[in-house]
Amino acid sequence: MLLDLYERTPTDLEIFRTYALRTLDALLSPADGRSLEVAARGSGYAAVLAAALPEIPADSRDFLFELPTADLSHEVILQCLELPENLAKVLDTTVVCAWDEFQEVLTTRKSGGYDLVATMRSVWQRHERVAYVISGSEPSMLRELVASRHSPFFQHFDVFELGPMGRDDALELLLSASEGEFPLATAEAIYSLLGGHPFYLQVVGEELHRDGPPFDSAALKAATQRTLFSRTGRLALFFERVFSQIVGRSSYAAAVLAGLARSPTRLTDLAKSIGAPSGDTARYLQRLGDAVVKRPDGLYELADPVFGLWVRWRSPGGSVVPMTVLGDDGERRVAEALAMMGFDLVYQSRASRGAFDLLATRGPRQLGVQVKRRALPLVFSLDEWHRMESEAARFRWAWVVAADDGERVRFLDPGAARVRKTARVHPEAAIDNLLLWLDAR
Repeated sequence: MLLDLYERTPTDLEIFRTYALRTLDALLSPADGRSLEVAARGSGYAAVLAAALPEIPADSRDFLFELPTADLSHEVILQCLELPENLAKVLDTTVVCAWDEFQEVLTTRKSGGYDLVATMRSVWQRHERVAYVISGSEPSMLRELVASRHSPFFQHFDVFELGPMGRDDALELLLSASEGEFPLATAEAIYSLLGGHPFYLQVVGEELHRDGPPFDSAALKAATQRTLFSRTGRLALFFERVFSQIVGRSSYAAAVLAGLARSPTRLTDLAKSIGAPSGDTARYLQRLGDAVVKRPDGLYELADPVFGLWVRWRSPGGSVVPMTVLGDDGERRVAEALAMMGFDLVYQSRASRGAFDLLATRGPRQLGVQVKRRALPLVFSLDEWHRMESEAARFRWAWVVAADDGERVRFLDPGAARVRKTARVHPEAAIDNLLLWLDAR
């Protein structure tokens, strides 16, 4: 049975009612498939419970029927905590209860004038049929909770530190989850970008698999754009919550986070970059908790490089970040040139797997960009050229060809191309001022 304390924020005593209802769902499994947790929010709870409930003592029956509306007094919370053990005895079974983000219990610790954590320890230590697993995203707080002599949970749990997966295990996860459809090169590219965090691998892998083949670099760019480098992506929303929790409303804490996302740095250099005294900066680093680690060489850095990528992306001018980690040198230089002109950039967006490498937006204007790493003139097949024309017309985009010859980036007007058996774009098609050219479209 799993209870994620982030399901209800801010955390309050209602988590214990949810815990009891979820225990009922896990152990009783009503025959008609209805959920007691869901039924408790409506009017059919009593009927569902009566149909599923085994023979148990009368006082326990009364508690369960009153559970959806009972005041969460100390006595009711005790009964919620005792419920897994009591039901396990009646059903002659064993139970594993997992509490994720358990550190959030501490926010309600003194509710009602008693130590809630001490109450939980006193109940749990007597249970014989229930095993408890606690986990969370703030390891130092959890370690303090189970290792401090002043904590009620002192030596109550065995500590198991779960780090990122190694390369071989990460590749096995990606390849097996895709049922062998991902090429090894694609799985290796995902691991190179995201490391071994299983949640990150799962999210991007699922997004890529949902698109279907071909599972190539273009597909990986689009999947990563949607999940990580997007305001509504699954990883982006996860990191947004993490950011809000550790930074709050402190602009200085946010500045410290942004500074560390750029590169590992010394405390004095970080303080100088954010314009704060070293002592204050040290306190901001402490506030960021497990998000920051100090390396043996004395430099501070973010513990999670993928979170760092997201922080860099959401910072001003950060729209080029996807191209720096996913694109080739040509895409990176073109993206940097466009960013200097005030464009925001995404990989392929509505043109996913389409004719253009990048979509550049500036206000309401949208510009499809085809990137070529060649010296001029550029030569395109008619099929490739007509596909760009068709796609730009369909989406109502202006579009350009960006040529990177290794020394400079030039933007070329497709209207100046010579289209016969092939489409050829010569140096004379270079656009002197892209912003004025776009405004004239």
